[in-house]
Amino acid sequence: MRITLGPLSVKIKYVFSRGTTTFYQRAVPTDLRSRYPGPNIKVNLGTTDPIKVARMVDKLNRKYEAEWAGLRAAPESSPDALKAHARDFLKAWGLEPGSPDNHPQAIELLHSFIDGKRASYAAGDEEVYRSAGDDEFLTPTELMAGRLLHGAQHDTITDALEVYLETNPRKGNEKFETYARRAFASLVAVCGDKDVKAFTRADARLFVSKTLEGGNKTTTVKRRVNSFRAVWSAYAHEKAHGLHNPWERLTIQGAGQDAEQRQPFTPAQLKALWLACRERDDDMRWVVAMLLDTGARLAEVVGLALSDIQLNDPVPHIHIQPHPWRSVKTDIARTVPIQGAALWAAKRVMATAKEGQVFAFPRYTDSTGCRATAASGALVKWLKGQGIDRVIHELRHTMKDRLRDVECPKWINDGICGHASSDQGDGYGNAQFLAVKSKWLAMVAMREPEA
Repeated sequence: MRITLGPLSVKIKYVFSRGTTTFYQRAVPTDLRSRYPGPNIKVNLGTTDPIKVARMVDKLNRKYEAEWAGLRAAPESSPDALKAHARDFLKAWGLEPGSPDNHPQAIELLHSFIDGKRASYAAGDEEVYRSAGDDEFLTPTELMAGRLLHGAQHDTITDALEVYLETNPRKGNEKFETYARRAFASLVAVCGDKDVKAFTRADARLFVSKTLEGGNKTTTVKRRVNSFRAVWSAYAHEKAHGLHNPWERLTIQGAGQDAEQRQPFTPAQLKALWLACRERDDDMRWVVAMLLDTGARLAEVVGLALSDIQLNDPVPHIHIQPHPWRSVKTDIARTVPIQGAALWAAKRVMATAKEGQVFAFPRYTDSTGCRATAASGALVKWLKGQGIDRVIHELRHTMKDRLRDVECPKWINDGICGHASSDQGDGYGNAQFLAVKSKWLAMVAMREPEA
């Protein structure tokens, strides 16, 4: 299937059209076909809209590629991998999950195997034999196999995650869903895919301690705990009113104390970057120049469409808004005036654009996505080549500091940089607010280099 935007045409792999809909079809890798009911995965996408199809296909590719990586690795590497390993374990015993056709003798043999593991764990201690919990002597794969064999009586924590993702206003936001799934994979790796109603405060504390022991920063752990708290809250609201939330008011010892102090760019470094951008005068340097004087996030700039750059407006600006190829963090559009280095870069982008060009920076953005991570890696390497040991995101923090240093009011500072406290008001396209932001940016914008 091909997606066409003006003269731009991109082929989308693994899809075919039939009637009024489109199907995703991809072959299961040969070494994993025993884990699947057939040699191909086929999904009805329910649409022929090429933009929607491109996003759905990208999401499915990432999902199955992660699942296949998990199947080739440890069972605990992801919830999907764990369930697939458990199904494979049952198949080795001649059993199918939840099937009424399972032979009673096969089930009895499996139960004898489990009882043998209990006896080995107890080592002759009758009290241990009677009181030991299944999770003390069975592997995560064996625990999941038992749940699948007899049918899950209750939702597990990954089932709660699916409820949360399905009911959240940010449903479909790729970055949001990817983060949530990765966070839950780390939770399952520590605690297992437990019955959500049986998950305790002790389990939550175990996750915190194990994650900190693994070398994660307290800010990372806090971010994940906040995500888990939201999942439990959503699940309780939708399916289990009164469910205790084990993540509420969970204390993380030393929270924030291990955070690395960010270092803003110095005025000398900013000036050196500005001069280097003018000298190289190419698309990567235009990205840097635009970041210099807007305070925008890298993906917000790299993912701009040409139509987002408004040079003929009384206040030249860029329009940062969600696109099919790139969302924005708050999902709320905003306008940012462009002056100094940013205005120079915007003019260069427009002046060099080819006929029919859609994207401001086609090196890193096309109809299937915005590769901001790749851009970040390339730009950090270039910064180091300039003798500047900084990450590109610190240009955004530096703009916050530059505006603060000229006593710019916080609500205007937030409106320029796109923080939530002012994004709501900016959503109305207030021309007066655009002019106000422009006035403050003029105080800090880079000046034209002296001849």
